[in-house]
Amino acid sequence: MKLDSYDLNILLALQREGRMTKLKLAELINLSPSACWERLLRLEQSGIIRGYHAEIDLDRLVKTITVLVELTLKHHRAYDFNRFEQAVRAQP
Repeated sequence: MKLDSYDLNILLALQREGRMTKLKLAELINLSPSACWERLLRLEQSGIIRGYHAEIDLDRLVKTITVLVELTLKHHRAYDFNRFEQAVRAQP
């Protein structure tokens, strides 16, 4: 999908403030609301915009710590690394 300057400006504006109204977005990039809406839908449907998210400040919710762990594997084959990685990913 080829993007023009309007598409890039939509992406830039949404990266800065993902919760703005469609009307505010249209005004910001100097497009009519309907033209802006069509471009926004196209960006979403193409997968360029994957979703809208909230950034959560975990420090305000829970006390966090960073833990460094050093492990030694008995063997250093690709199979062993893959098995170890799968075991780690299976942990909650």
